[in-house]
Amino acid sequence: MNILKKLILPALIAVPLLLTGCGSGFNPDVLEVNLNTEYSPGGLYDRTYVILTIRSIDSEPIAVTSVKVNDGRCAYTGRYNDPIRLPAYFQIGQSLQLYLRCSYDAVVKVDVETDRGTASYSFK
Repeated sequence: MNILKKLILPALIAVPLLLTGCGSGFNPDVLEVNLNTEYSPGGLYDRTYVILTIRSIDSEPIAVTSVKVNDGRCAYTGRYNDPIRLPAYFQIGQSLQLYLRCSYDAVVKVDVETDRGTASYSFK
């Protein structure tokens, strides 16, 4: 019985410590997420683009693996309708621009999944 107590007590202490390590521990402040518009005159095709910019502001490299705008209800492309290829790998100061296919006022929430965890950014 004494051996059982010696084995169970350390296990009971260690389990909560292991479970707290399961969280992502992701700090959303390592990315800067901005929403802007860009006017592009083009004769018959004048257009205002809605651009979401994701920039790394951390000294450690980071990979963006997924981006969802309004829970996936707002699609996006690259400039000139180029497809966005994820994951995108960033060093400090590097950025990714997503051209949104929804209006500026419609963007409420952006979820950015990285190799360190996921963060949500709000615009309303």
